[in-house]
Amino acid sequence: MPGKESKFDAVKLRTMITEEKTAQQIFDAFGIDKVTLKNHLLKLMQMDEKFYKIEGMNTRAVSGNAKFSKNGLRLSPSLLSNYGFTLGDEFKVSSLEERKIVLEQK
Repeated sequence: MPGKESKFDAVKLRTMITEEKTAQQIFDAFGIDKVTLKNHLLKLMQMDEKFYKIEGMNTRAVSGNAKFSKNGLRLSPSLLSNYGFTLGDEFKVSSLEERKIVLEQK
């Protein structure tokens, strides 16, 4: 996200880490990329003098954007695993609000 300045929020980041949020969930919550999250994580570890591990930091970052095409809607395995899902998981699809789809793990 070139040109976009993200504000470091130690409290929110620490909370998300202790709640065991994945890297993908933190990217989405802060609207930041992997490089920025690494910088924020380093800053937090220096402040707290404590090591923090975020699940998914060593995996490929994937945009949360999906495209509806003639082949349907494709959600990559990387994207789903970044949100904590595993191969073979089944989902219920619903739409409680116009133009919004919800996937719920069965």
